[in-house]
Amino acid sequence: MSSPTAERAKVSVHVFVNRKKVELETNVVTGAQLLQAAGFEGQHWDLLKLQGEGDPTGGEVILADRELRLKDGDRFRVIPGNRTFGA
Repeated sequence: MSSPTAERAKVSVHVFVNRKKVELETNVVTGAQLLQAAGFEGQHWDLLKLQGEGDPTGGEVILADRELRLKDGDRFRVIPGNRTFGA
């Protein structure tokens, strides 16, 4: 039986954040860790998981402390958290 620590060891995965390929050494990260790996600093970003490149729903909001189990090719969008579209 494997432990959670063993599960995180040496599993390389690549995902796309705002169409940019991001390589990770583990497939288990939090939303905050994924944002950081993609180069987004601070807490003023919203992370959305997409169903695919042309996701008509706009994506599912991922909270910073939510654990993600990533698969190669997963797609995400990052937008400013302080947005005021049309205001």
